[in-house]
Amino acid sequence: MDNFEERTNALSIDLEEWYQPDLLKNAPTAKNSLVEKATDVLLNLLRKYNSKATFFVVGNVAKDNPRLIKRIYEESHEISIHGLTHSQLHDIGPEGLQYELAECKNILRGILGNNVEIKGFRAPSFSLGKNTSWAIDILKKLQIKYDSSIFPVKNFFYGINDVPLDIYGISGNNINVPDAGSNLKEFPITAFEFWKLRFPISGGFFLRLIPIGMQLRLLKLINKKRPFIIYVHPWECFKETPKIKLSLLSSFITYYNIKSSLVKLEILLKNFKFDRIDKVLGV
Repeated sequence: MDNFEERTNALSIDLEEWYQPDLLKNAPTAKNSLVEKATDVLLNLLRKYNSKATFFVVGNVAKDNPRLIKRIYEESHEISIHGLTHSQLHDIGPEGLQYELAECKNILRGILGNNVEIKGFRAPSFSLGKNTSWAIDILKKLQIKYDSSIFPVKNFFYGINDVPLDIYGISGNNINVPDAGSNLKEFPITAFEFWKLRFPISGGFFLRLIPIGMQLRLLKLINKKRPFIIYVHPWECFKETPKIKLSLLSSFITYYNIKSSLVKLEILLKNFKFDRIDKVLGV
């Protein structure tokens, strides 16, 4: 690893089936499970580099794959929540979120034991924003210690501008303003800022889109000031993931340069130090 900076960064994996991204939800397809095979590829890579990660787990995926969840946990990775059904916050509402969080905790504790502590949450499709800020108080009520749902760049599908780029205490009263007294930490998705323009660079489609050389340079610049967070999905890193017919835009976002994901992730593991989110935050 380069010695430009010994800062520890966070690695997160959104554990979902290949057909669960929003752009595929209405596409007719056989919903055969590949999550265990796909996740196995990532677990082997993490073991190779002695790196740990946080797995944001869809509750129903955990219910159907208890052996996989046990393996992830036994290999010292963190288990957190990615919703029960991979539904966006504005679709399920406050009562739905309360139910999904409680049910996810029950499922995960049924697999891992009642003593396991579930500390983190990531809203499907980064659907935490100004119109869904009611989720913050629910997360606090259910003793979630950190959230990683804020996408600090507005685009066609999600995101919100003018929020902090660094880790901050978040409040449901105003998610844009850090609250030093909040017991819920926000680890926003990493973006690079240049002359007040923000560029998402840290995972998913953006990991596949941006040339790795540029990504390394930008992440190193970010690391001089703060830790960054990377996110990937198992289906993005698996050569057997089916490609189904979608609109031109949906197909581009879902599948563009998908063969590069695993290669780029390995390069990042070679060049930076990574750990679980709870370890990076100290919670």
